[in-house]
Amino acid sequence: MYKVNLECFQGPLDLLLHLIEKMEIDIHNIPIASLTDSYLEYLNNSDELSLENAEEYIVMASTLIHIKSKSLLPQDVEEVIEDEQELVQKLIDYRNYKQICDVFDDLQIERQNFGEKYPEDIEVDANLMLMSANLLKKALKRVLENNKANEIPTNIKYRKEISIENIRSFILKYVTKKDNIQFSDLISNYDTKEEIVATFICILEMIKENRIICKEIGEELYIEKTF
Repeated sequence: MYKVNLECFQGPLDLLLHLIEKMEIDIHNIPIASLTDSYLEYLNNSDELSLENAEEYIVMASTLIHIKSKSLLPQDVEEVIEDEQELVQKLIDYRNYKQICDVFDDLQIERQNFGEKYPEDIEVDANLMLMSANLLKKALKRVLENNKANEIPTNIKYRKEISIENIRSFILKYVTKKDNIQFSDLISNYDTKEEIVATFICILEMIKENRIICKEIGEELYIEKTF
């Protein structure tokens, strides 16, 4: 029997994302029975499950077993879809959160590297990148709080497929036409929370590449090209 280490995961959602990637399945179309079996097998083979971290993993295991058991009962199909949809949304939100955190970590590391390797005037550029990212984070929070895209769709079968490359190309075209654009104008082209968060991630990557910066004028955030 092989042993696994739960310490490398930040919680049950992190473990589920790992299993989904390992099983190479579509996060929008999860085979709940297979995922539940893999999750339980992972827990059974772990010698790291202690009283301190057991509760959240066990709660998730109970949730998965509950959904799996209901999926075997035809009369509960609609309720199963709702439960699966809620789990999928949690996983998508967590995956987006991880991606955003990774980009912020990279920006922090680059800022430190600039400070160590380059003169003081380059340090200003690193600070600008970090400031742009922080302004963008604040703007995203405001948009998600006020935008109807914050509502969860009623059926996961009709989720729109999102292409990061297409969004990135659209942003580049948009920002190339003008010296600066309003963040709210850019976001208005999308109508789902997933698209808005994906746009946010693309903008962060472009800030990191020093292709754009963000400036706040009054209550509005503006995106300016640097090329």
